Amino acid sequence: LGPQPGRALFRTDWQGGARLVGADGEPVRVADVGLEAVRTVFPAGHVGSPDAQTLLIRVRPGDLALPDGRADWAPEGCVAYSKVCTHAGCPVGLYRAEDHALLCPCHQSTFDVLRGAVPTFGPATRPLPQLPLSVDADGYLVATGDFAEPVGPSFWNMTHADEAED
Repeated sequence: LGPQPGRALFRTDWQGGARLVGADGEPVRVADVGLEAVRTVFPAGHVGSPDAQTLLIRVRPGDLALPDGRADWAPEGCVAYSKVCTHAGCPVGLYRAEDHALLCPCHQSTFDVLRGAVPTFGPATRPLPQLPLSVDADGYLVATGDFAEPVGPSFWNMTHADEAED
């Protein structure tokens, strides 16, 4: 059946201290991100990495209602979510600012940016994984670690043959 993926399916190129950079490789400061703006970002040194492509959106901090323990993951209202849809792996890239929704063009899954990218419509059953962020001493946005959950389609919830109950 080929080599086992090991932990590779659970990790991306994001790690603590990695600066967010645009497709041009330039690092992103909080001041570079306008209110309701959306940008695709990558970890420095890994521009174009398919599993690490991330949507960076800035909203009003007071509008956020993130899951418990994630209030400090969104400095100055900047939130970052995986761009890989949790339904079928398509690139989520459409942002509707009027209701803070991210949309996947493949099967119309819709995710609520203000509430941790939980799915609100369509076939996706898992939120888009969130990337924990902070700001470094020079004002650049940095990841404080990898995504909180596995990136990509929701086969993570399936029971595997070796785990099935008799």
